[in-house]
Amino acid sequence: MSSPDHTGVEPAFTISTLIVPETIDSPDAADFLGMAEVRSTVEAEQRGAPGELFTAEEMLPNWKDESTEMLGFVAKVEGRVVARGSLALPADASECWASVAVLAAHRNRGIGSALYERLEQTARARGRTTIQNQTSFLAIATATDTGDSISAPTGFGSVPAELPSTRFLRNRGFSLEQVGRLSGLALPVDEEAFSALLAETTAAAVGYRTVTWQGRTPHEWMESIALLRTRMSTDAPNAGIEQSEDLWTTERVGAFDDLWETSPRMLLTTIVVDEATETAAGYTELDVPPEPDRSVEQRDTLVLRDHRGRRLGMLLKLANIRGLRDGFPDHGLIETMNAEENRHMLDVNEAVGFVPLSYAARWKKVLGRK
Repeated sequence: MSSPDHTGVEPAFTISTLIVPETIDSPDAADFLGMAEVRSTVEAEQRGAPGELFTAEEMLPNWKDESTEMLGFVAKVEGRVVARGSLALPADASECWASVAVLAAHRNRGIGSALYERLEQTARARGRTTIQNQTSFLAIATATDTGDSISAPTGFGSVPAELPSTRFLRNRGFSLEQVGRLSGLALPVDEEAFSALLAETTAAAVGYRTVTWQGRTPHEWMESIALLRTRMSTDAPNAGIEQSEDLWTTERVGAFDDLWETSPRMLLTTIVVDEATETAAGYTELDVPPEPDRSVEQRDTLVLRDHRGRRLGMLLKLANIRGLRDGFPDHGLIETMNAEENRHMLDVNEAVGFVPLSYAARWKKVLGRK
């Protein structure tokens, strides 16, 4: 709780619409900077990982991506941002994603509830019929041995029932749909074992080769990346989570690359090419921060259905990790999130050396349901 004033009354909080600045150096960027600090602080607390996850400068391009409208609110106490609420509204979709975070010293005052009410009201006003949320929790927080947990309807994973985030969402009509696992790979890997696994996987992938690049998508692969990202939105395991097709075009790929060039982070991409057709059969991406002591984020990995069963997912991961070693040799950790029911990809990760770090729960509420 925050410190009371001389009357013993907690200082009042205010809620205002978040201004998305042109740059983080803009005169109106203070609230955005505060919002980013709250997000990283709370996420690090939930995951048990110290330090910032994403800086305000790194978050800003996502808030400017026109394919998904981002709206936000900030709560302040005595002029300081102490909580944030965000709403992601994908284009041409019935679903949206909401997130609420409150600094620990300011919880249990109704701030989170007030922010969520704003988010749900906005979602309804925008015609969305489903609102979804993702929360993080530590591996040691699981309580399956005592029965004090909620199992995912997929049959894989559970979330502790007494977590504050669990109670908050269930009290507002959300249902658990899926549990994900955040895994980490410590770098550098054992070079001899890694090289042997890469050679074995490459030999098994007869008729395929990999191509790796940093930053902008090469012109000759823009159509392939557009197709793969579109298919990622429909082919990844989402359980009961609603995911409308997220259509990518070459124009959108170019606009995405333009936004990424304003970020200090670097996107490292590997595709696997079917040599019979010279088309991409799959891809994977690593999101690399500028500081080597911060985690590299594994983004999408997908192999098109017609090309599965040839160890191409493993080949993609290994080739991109090799590209990371060559281009960014000082980075020490890769983090990746996978659905617990995605046993194939978890098997790939475990074979490479990833170990569990924390977990995530994905929730859904059908608006209008009491």
